Amino acid sequence: MHTPDTPERAALRGALRDVSKALLPLHRALIDAAKDDYAFAVSPVKPAQLLQLLTDDPFFAWLKPLTSLIVDIDEMARTDFEGPDVAGIAQRVDRLFGTKADESFAAQYIPMLQRSVDIAIGHAALRKAAAGLRT
Repeated sequence: MHTPDTPERAALRGALRDVSKALLPLHRALIDAAKDDYAFAVSPVKPAQLLQLLTDDPFFAWLKPLTSLIVDIDEMARTDFEGPDVAGIAQRVDRLFGTKADESFAAQYIPMLQRSVDIAIGHAALRKAAAGLRT
């Protein structure tokens, strides 16, 4: 639970929710693309197998920071938070999707971004939503 929001925190809470809404379809598109890459490189993925692969297989480990970010945003949006907390989320978004993205994430993400319209659209929506974290 959280205490009543000031107008500033209400705006930031809305921005957090907007970022979460943009991240979810992007995350799904990335999982689908990684699953296709895994099927091509290793073996086809059965639906029941996907969660286990996402959790344990090194092939999918690069997605864990994104999954963690989504969970943290959703938790923060439901509780009291301060401006520095939101700044931390904005920095994490930038570390994954900004111009100076983390190399281990970018090495997997950029090729997918370049070949998938769904990922490119998701990226654009996320960048637009993430701008609201900097108000």
